[in-house]
Amino acid sequence: MFHPLRRRLIIPYHPMKTSHKIFPLLCLLLAATSGIRSARQSSQSQLRAASATSIAPDTLAPDLPLPAIPASLRTPHERASYLLAHFWDGMSFADTLRSRNPGFMEQNLVNYLSLFPHAPAEARTRAVHLLMQRAEADKPAYLLLAELAEKYLYATGSPMQSEEHFIPFLEETARTPLLDETEKSRPRFLLAAALKNRPGTTAADFTYHTPEGNLQTLHATPSAPRLLLMFYNPDCTHCRQAIALLHDDGLFKQMLHDGRLTVLAINTENDHESPTRHEARPRSGNELPDGWTAGTATPTLMDNELYVLPSMPTLYLLDQEKHVLLKEALPEQVLARLAEDNRNHPRHKE
Repeated sequence: MFHPLRRRLIIPYHPMKTSHKIFPLLCLLLAATSGIRSARQSSQSQLRAASATSIAPDTLAPDLPLPAIPASLRTPHERASYLLAHFWDGMSFADTLRSRNPGFMEQNLVNYLSLFPHAPAEARTRAVHLLMQRAEADKPAYLLLAELAEKYLYATGSPMQSEEHFIPFLEETARTPLLDETEKSRPRFLLAAALKNRPGTTAADFTYHTPEGNLQTLHATPSAPRLLLMFYNPDCTHCRQAIALLHDDGLFKQMLHDGRLTVLAINTENDHESPTRHEARPRSGNELPDGWTAGTATPTLMDNELYVLPSMPTLYLLDQEKHVLLKEALPEQVLARLAEDNRNHPRHKE
């Protein structure tokens, strides 16, 4: 299940210069609809988070000129799609003073990626194809773009991390004639992993050992409306910290108690043993909190690479039909999604 090609970068983020153009651009983009306030706040929040990245001020070059949006494009999706398609029109990749300048390329890529949440998937895919096709004019610039896309869209700790947004870049780098087979091995592996168990699809079924020694499958596991699937190693410090964080959350425990949440914790050590529980000390040693369902992975989970696990623990949030809601999520992201679900569907008191 673990593979060196799947290793996520872990990058420390430091203050960077935020583009002065992107805020009015997004305001212009979103002004075409009602509900502008929440959309603008979401965009600006993401951009403020992105400003925690590191670009050396002395290497920062001016931003690319922004394309004018035709007045006929009224909806945010239409306007974002147009901006993405034409964002790099003012850029010549033959101009290596800019195309190979890490500061210039990083700043403009941040501005470009800030538009992704406002555009439909097909528009993002087309726009990335156009960008990477143009970048093929200069291999060092192409590799720089690919590296920056991985840093912002895949690396652990990035405020813009999004596997769905990263997939179009992987599709391009995995098939470009610019790179040799060795250079394409990592993007091809990452793409194959990214296409597994995507949000909205049914999670891959697998078999595990129950504490009683029986065999059970994910799809046959009884579930509440929400199922947290956690792959973990009992001796992993980060796993114990994640378990503690989840267990200490009041809403998490209440949903578990009310039958609105099921937790299935799969020990990936494959030793045919399962963790024990201790009601008084739910986080002691290798134990799981009371009410969590324990299981131990069978060899098929690893051998068939049904789930490619980049780190321990790896969390998936599923619905009752085992559709993926969150993939490889942080504990904080799981708690935020459960809180959102609770707001949208509060428990009715008898």
